Amino acid sequence: MNINANTVRASSPWARLLRLADALERPVVWLGRAGGWLILPMIGVILFDAVCRRFLRKLPFVIESGLYTIMNSPVLQDSEWHLHTIIFCSSMAYAYIYNAHVRLDLFRPRFSVNGRLWIETLGGLILLIPFLTLMIYHSWSFFEIAWDTNEGTAVLTGIGHRWFIKFFLVIAFVSMLTAAFSIIIRLIVRLYGPNNLHDATQLRKITEPTHSAFS
Repeated sequence: MNINANTVRASSPWARLLRLADALERPVVWLGRAGGWLILPMIGVILFDAVCRRFLRKLPFVIESGLYTIMNSPVLQDSEWHLHTIIFCSSMAYAYIYNAHVRLDLFRPRFSVNGRLWIETLGGLILLIPFLTLMIYHSWSFFEIAWDTNEGTAVLTGIGHRWFIKFFLVIAFVSMLTAAFSIIIRLIVRLYGPNNLHDATQLRKITEPTHSAFS
C-alpha cells in the first residue's frame, strides 16, 4: 500500500499521516508474505505423514529397517501444528490490512459511506485496540511462563522449547495492533482530510456496501 505521489503533497500533514500508515504496514505485509511461504512445507509434511500412516508404516521392510520410527515420529505431528500456528499468526494482521478477514455484514450495507467509516473507526478504537492490548499482555505472560519453565512437549521425543511457538502469539497480536493503528490513521484521513486524498487512503473495500476478498 503506497501513496500516489502525484495525488498527495509531501508537505501536507495528511500526507505525512498516510506515510506513517504505510510505514506501520510494511513489517506486517512482509511478515504475512514470508509466513505464507510456509504453506508449502506444511503441505509436504502433511502429505508425507498421511501417506506413511495409510500405506507405508506397516510394511515389513519399514518396520525391520527402523524407518517406522521416522514415519511415526511425534516430531512429524508436532511440526504440522507448529507450521500452522506460525502461518496463522503471521497472516492474521496481513488479512486485516487487505480487508480479507471474515465479515458479518448484516447491518453495514444499510449505512452510508461515512456511516461505514465511522463503524470501522469506533469499532477499532473502542473494541479492537483495547482487546489487542489485553491479548498482548496475556500472550506475553503465556510466553514468559513457557520460557521460565523451559516448557517442553508432553511426548519426550517431540519438538521441545514450546516458548518458541508461543512467542508467535505475541507476534500475532503486536502485528495486529500495528495494523489496527494503520487502518485507523487511514480512516481519520478519509473522514477529516481533503477529498483529493480519498483514493490515497485505499479504503475503497471498506466503504463498499458488501465486499468479497475473492472478487
